[in-house]
Amino acid sequence: MTELLLDQVVSAVASSKRYGAICADTIRRIAARELAAEPHAGVKALVKASRRGLHQICGAFERAPEYEGAYQQLETAYGSGSSAEIEAACRRALALHSSTRERLSILDQFYTRIFQITGRPGSILDLGCGLNPVALPWMGLAPGCRYVALDIDASGIDFVNRYLQLAGFEPLARWQDVLAHPPTDTADVALLLKTSSTLERQEKGATVRLVEALRTPYAVVSFAVKSLGGREKGMPAHYRRQFQAMAAGRPWRVEELAFEAELIFVVSK
Repeated sequence: MTELLLDQVVSAVASSKRYGAICADTIRRIAARELAAEPHAGVKALVKASRRGLHQICGAFERAPEYEGAYQQLETAYGSGSSAEIEAACRRALALHSSTRERLSILDQFYTRIFQITGRPGSILDLGCGLNPVALPWMGLAPGCRYVALDIDASGIDFVNRYLQLAGFEPLARWQDVLAHPPTDTADVALLLKTSSTLERQEKGATVRLVEALRTPYAVVSFAVKSLGGREKGMPAHYRRQFQAMAAGRPWRVEELAFEAELIFVVSK
């Protein structure tokens, strides 16, 4: 009976325009959480609660980007062979999502400083990737680098795979809920860029469990240091304390990188 009820909720939520591209595993996981909190709730109440839970995960990230227009600009830029045009088109694409838009001012240093700690990776696992793979021109990755990107948004994953092929990489992006199905991929570096806060809102302790389960020697965990409205509100200190509590007592070596737009912890396991 419970599975049938959850099937009905998933179907109803996925049929909406707003959440139709969200991974069914994510919708089901949120619905199951709401059902556990309200065991006697019916389909209508669970659909409403699940939509509210999904809004907390992805509702803050504005409207869906215009992927097709962005891809056409990227295709033209890569066809030109001009690195300046490629970077300009990538910047325009990255600006479509608040998370990567906030990183534009620090792109020239961002990956350079991370890879000074981890070494230049031959493989990357990008969790909750959003549009981050479009920053490839600033990563300096070697030809043949394996870039696996995971996200719960199907339309974004389709765009990322098209971009990876355009940039000369294998289209290895996948539609996957990392809490429902933690990745088993091996890689040199895992990126959890501005992902931890979203994970913790869903399941307390999720960041630690995920980092410990990763089959990577390095995990890069970052946090936004300003709100979407541009205010700091003590966020760097808050997230520094939060991550220090996560890492306490664990056999990790942690190095901190502080940027004006992002606070990063590079974890060596």
